[in-house]
Amino acid sequence: MIKMNPYMKRKIKGKKFIGSGGTRVVYDLGDGYVLKIAKSKKGILCNKMEVNMYKSSLKPIKKYLAKIIDYDTAYRWVTMKKYDRKFPNSPMYRRKLMRLVKKFGDNGIIPSKGVGHYDKPYAPNLRLKRNKQIVIIDYGGFKYG
Repeated sequence: MIKMNPYMKRKIKGKKFIGSGGTRVVYDLGDGYVLKIAKSKKGILCNKMEVNMYKSSLKPIKKYLAKIIDYDTAYRWVTMKKYDRKFPNSPMYRRKLMRLVKKFGDNGIIPSKGVGHYDKPYAPNLRLKRNKQIVIIDYGGFKYG
């Protein structure tokens, strides 16, 4: 695991651990935001991809990406808005996801397998905003095509 600096330790002290993937751990900061901490160099690359994609994407794409509030310049951590509404695995939402994957592709972005396989979407990477718009909460595995 990446060595935690005092800032990271202070941020997660007493906070709820909400998940872990192969490269990062996620904590609920309790204020409507989550903190993603890299576990490895690959986690740092995922954080960097999310930051770069969020900062460089135009509005038609950015609105589907979880909002990044703050990040470490060495990409050891990223603070994002928290989205609670689960992605419904229904035919209507799979069609919406299929259109979204096409929109990303048309903008030179290749979604990770979990999002790109809209026939069997990996729901943990997807949530809904209050207006029921799909938002992707984990796009560290995306690539530019």
